[in-house]
Amino acid sequence: MRFWLLRAAIPLAMIGGLFWPTVLTCTFLAGERATAQVAECHRGASRSPLRCTGTWRTTSGDTGSGGIYGLSRSDAGHTVEVRVGPLGPYRPGPRAAALPVFLSLFWLVSFGALTVQQVRAGKRTRRLLAEPGAPGDLLIVTGKGAHTPDGRRSALVVTLPRPVPAAPGVKTTYWEVRDPAGQPMFRVEKRRAGKSVPELVVWDPSGVSGHIIRSTGKDSPGGYALLALDGTPVGSVEPFAGTKWGAYEFRDDRGVIWARSACRMPEWVLRLGPATSPPLSRLALAFIIGQRRRHR
Repeated sequence: MRFWLLRAAIPLAMIGGLFWPTVLTCTFLAGERATAQVAECHRGASRSPLRCTGTWRTTSGDTGSGGIYGLSRSDAGHTVEVRVGPLGPYRPGPRAAALPVFLSLFWLVSFGALTVQQVRAGKRTRRLLAEPGAPGDLLIVTGKGAHTPDGRRSALVVTLPRPVPAAPGVKTTYWEVRDPAGQPMFRVEKRRAGKSVPELVVWDPSGVSGHIIRSTGKDSPGGYALLALDGTPVGSVEPFAGTKWGAYEFRDDRGVIWARSACRMPEWVLRLGPATSPPLSRLALAFIIGQRRRHR
């Protein structure tokens, strides 16, 4: 449900971002003509927009007072011709239109890029969902757990008390993933030092053995190494070709793909291979849940 709500919110947000320039255009073209007497123009802070105030009278005889927009500081104390619309009186021209046009272009470009990402993510997740495989090999993952496409819960995330930091300046969160019966599947310690990419320490249910998921940094942008606690490589997490985030392939130490995942905000689709071992399954699930859980 949240996935569809997010998809619906994107076009609504784009429409909302066009409200101001649309109303302003209508004001310039069809707003009632008026004559305004500008009392003063001033700026509050160094980067705040110029604010002008005064009184005005429309051609139909209506009067008003307050803010007048699209003016320059030199208009203070003068009479100017304006148009009155739903957002008040504006003096038509580039000065009044510059800020709304700039903000609207920024809004459209930002949400346009987000829409393109959503379309591409939708294609990737549809391919993963359509692939043949056992029902248990396909999971829908969020920061709170995982479930099968038909809605059956397969994992639940429980936040645990914050542990002692691994080192000074390191932020940590600690959580446990449990099965539908409430039994621990694995525990995760998420560590982050400053602005670095977080690393995950994934412990098995006994708390004796585990693995580390660590960013490979500049060596492989967007990629992660899967390591045993002693640092021995056991696999990797690599972005799909042409992506930096939002779609990953999980490989073993021989380079064989054993799982794939793709984001369809706010959820992830995780496809495990039929022969994936329990330790590797835990690492894939921990990695995807970790993408959705932030430090608090």
